[in-house]
Amino acid sequence: MARGFSPQEEALYYRTAEAVLEKLAEAHEAPAILAVVREAFERFEQAYQSAPAAARAAVACRAGCGTCCHNDVAVQAHEVFIAAEFIQRTFSPEDLDAVIARAATHRAAYLAGRSDPAWKSPRTPCVLLREGSCSIYEGRPEICRAYHSNSLDGCIANLAAGYEKVDVNIRALRGRMFAVMLAIDQAVESAGFDDHAYDFGTALHEALTNSLCVVRWSRREPAFPESFRERED
Repeated sequence: MARGFSPQEEALYYRTAEAVLEKLAEAHEAPAILAVVREAFERFEQAYQSAPAAARAAVACRAGCGTCCHNDVAVQAHEVFIAAEFIQRTFSPEDLDAVIARAATHRAAYLAGRSDPAWKSPRTPCVLLREGSCSIYEGRPEICRAYHSNSLDGCIANLAAGYEKVDVNIRALRGRMFAVMLAIDQAVESAGFDDHAYDFGTALHEALTNSLCVVRWSRREPAFPESFRERED
């Protein structure tokens, strides 16, 4: 457990990690394994609802904002597959083709810039952002569930500056949400699954166009190529 967490947040972390790991031990095929993780995502909402009322009242996030959806997002493979499954299950063929095309453009730009030391993130919109809102809200990655802001103006200023110029974190909420996120990732890692951090848009394109990556993941092999991993600046 990382430093800076309260005793209550540490307890939430260990309780969540143990519960998820126990269920993962009983799942053997990819659909069942992902179902365990998808169910674990419900713990984000539980953590949010049990946070202090003042912390929840401070949340400025609203549908249609989308400023945080312009940041680079590093995710683990299970998050990519849950997002891809949601897309394949709920999107029309035309919308699916459009997402794949946007993800392909993102992938090409990411791979081209990954080896350039001078490259900086352009903070372009997530390939799943539509009219300021997430088009896969129910299947969104963990960091998107864990992050909350206390100021829309602060988020806009940070987006314009290209770095976190304004502290918009809600500490009483952030600790709880990040405890859940770290616990789920730790449980997946402890169960032997791929724990590398991948660029979301790049890995999503692969998941939507190559069914073998989830097969590799279910065999506890790296799901995606090394070039898809998060840049280390």
